[in-house]
Amino acid sequence: METAIANQTRAQGKEPEEVTELVLDTCKASKVSGLERFTNLKTLTLNGCGLTTLEGFPQLPNLVRLELSDNNLSDGLDELQDACLVNLKSLSLAGNKFSSLESLEPLGSLPNLRDLDLFNCAVTQDANYRNGVFELLPALKYLDGFDMDDNEKEEDDEDEDGDLDDEDDDAESDLLGSEGLGEESDGLLDGDDDDDGVSDSFDEGDEGEEGDGEESDLGEESELGEEGEEGDLGEESDLGEEDDAGAEEAADGGGKRQKR
Repeated sequence: METAIANQTRAQGKEPEEVTELVLDTCKASKVSGLERFTNLKTLTLNGCGLTTLEGFPQLPNLVRLELSDNNLSDGLDELQDACLVNLKSLSLAGNKFSSLESLEPLGSLPNLRDLDLFNCAVTQDANYRNGVFELLPALKYLDGFDMDDNEKEEDDEDEDGDLDDEDDDAESDLLGSEGLGEESDGLLDGDDDDDGVSDSFDEGDEGEEGDGEESDLGEESELGEEGEEGDLGEESDLGEEDDAGAEEAADGGGKRQKR
């Protein structure tokens, strides 16, 4: 059995603490061994291994499904109680040698056991078999594939644990998706604010440039005005000089006339 366990662990490429499922069917052994480090195991199948005792069954607190069909077990179920199988929901003991309801009493220590298979065990011949088992295990929902009212177990209910895990994963994904969308929306809103800020800055820049243009135009007009004023002043001064020269000539002409 240890060899089969090592081969499966190697094939999965995981450490024993990371393995969640082991299928060890037909691995010949009289007892279960070599599973002490597989503390996160959820599914374990040991069908047709020739087991004669459950002595030393390892503590597997996360185990949900255990299959022990077609072995040579007739008692010793109290070993499962010592294994702390507090999460075990499905147990198959079909094809073993359990012959009395008393031998099943230790299963009452499994608080979450809801699906039990004892098909082809001698105990199924007991006249009070079904009622006795349901009374013994109040949390049990299905016995040999049927509920207390003889309704057959539906396929959708066979892997309820997996469905519940999927629902939890979906709920978590939805929550993460919602948070992601929220962050994206916040980012978009921030982006809009940034865009507005850039636009405002750009508009302010444009207004500044336009303002500078107006100032420069005013400056040009001022310079032109000054040049115009200078030109006018120059022309006035030239005219003045001409008038003075004409007055002097007139004065000289008068003097000459007087001498004559």
